Amino acid sequence: MNELLLETIKDLPPLPKTVIELRDYIDSSGADLEISKVVAIISKDPLLIAELLRLANSPFYGFSHQVTTIQQVVSLLGISNIKNVVLANSIRSNFSIDVSPYGLDTGVFLANCSNEVDFISTWLQEEDKALSNELVPCAMLLRLGMILLADMLLKSGKDKEFLSENQAYNFQNVFELENQYCGVDHVAFLGFLFDYWQFDERLVQSITHIENPHAASSEIKKSAYALAVTNCLFEPYHPLSAFNSKKSIALINEATNQGVDFNMGNFLAKLPKAAQDNMMKDIDD
Repeated sequence: MNELLLETIKDLPPLPKTVIELRDYIDSSGADLEISKVVAIISKDPLLIAELLRLANSPFYGFSHQVTTIQQVVSLLGISNIKNVVLANSIRSNFSIDVSPYGLDTGVFLANCSNEVDFISTWLQEEDKALSNELVPCAMLLRLGMILLADMLLKSGKDKEFLSENQAYNFQNVFELENQYCGVDHVAFLGFLFDYWQFDERLVQSITHIENPHAASSEIKKSAYALAVTNCLFEPYHPLSAFNSKKSIALINEATNQGVDFNMGNFLAKLPKAAQDNMMKDIDD
């Protein structure tokens, strides 16, 4: 593995003790898991309680009534989702973000990241609520590989050289340049990180197949396609462009041909207005 990459992994900030305790308890308990014990672990950390209540009452989950206790959060989301969302939220709040090596404006990039989470929950909430809840943590961290590789390029002093080559290729060969400079592309790195932090294996495999969802096993094919569609639609250089919107529709059709049940009418209705407008302009032109 690339030396700089190893250094980046070594320097990853540690997870909070409560988060590690919760993850390890859920992973090791199997059939002996007790919800009361999960609640007791979370209750040790007032900041974690506040953040879980905030997330549970956000539009991401769309619960019809206000959630006021950790017992309710655990009951409504389920144990696996609790573990994954606690991990994702803790990890997301640990990094300073500067994606200038990619030629991207960090503020616009972060707004795009937020829109990805909004979209995946809005799109799937009525069609497949369980899948929506499962994928929110993935959506929260969808661009983390890019964030960490950007940080690695800045720390190594290779950011300007990387950006210059990226511009020369008109930002069309990002994966190749990432492999050249960092030894890995940002999607493969994200899959590694999900495994490193011990997210559920379903999420690890879904992330791993984001570029080739057709090759995913039948158990995770729908989640892999949902992430692939979101990844395509909000591609950082041209989010919601006519091209990426049409490509995401093609992915839905491909999924359907693979026997994956998506409602195309629902998807088109939930497409962000900017995507719909861009496709209409493309037709008019």
